[in-house]
Amino acid sequence: MTVRYYTRKGIHVDRVASAWLLRRFVDPAATFVFVGEGETVPGAVPFDISGAELGHHRGRCTFEAILRKYRVRDPALRRLGAIIRSADLLASADETLEGPGFDLIFRGLRQASASDHEILERGAVLLDGVYQVLASPRRRRRPTRVRGRRKPKGKRVPRVQKAGPREEGADARGR
Repeated sequence: MTVRYYTRKGIHVDRVASAWLLRRFVDPAATFVFVGEGETVPGAVPFDISGAELGHHRGRCTFEAILRKYRVRDPALRRLGAIIRSADLLASADETLEGPGFDLIFRGLRQASASDHEILERGAVLLDGVYQVLASPRRRRRPTRVRGRRKPKGKRVPRVQKAGPREEGADARGR
């Protein structure tokens, strides 16, 4: 079943990742159309457009809405979803350390690409690589959360006292 999807022009991290997710894990033959604000494509499924089922809901991004709708239960994709949400909603309370970097990378893709389709192609390569790392049994881990950073446990390193004026001819150890 090939489905045609549409979203707004000028795609960024959530729309790129959502198209990648649809093509890789829902419908390998999916096609994408990019429209101006307020435009629709008859017979196509909208995503990341105001009011669309596949869009932002309850603090979640479009990528996560697609995971939920199509019942994709892959833990690596859920972790990737948290990173995408953090990149897309930079003021999110659930910001990950990876989120701002993803935002920057996808802004760069947008500036370096001639079309939304080119951004999709380039973004797919990046997302394939990140997915492989997150899915790897050797590297399974959750995205690193920014909030609630803890100080490392263990011995405290004593503070170094500021040295006073050195005598002329003294070396670094004061000799």
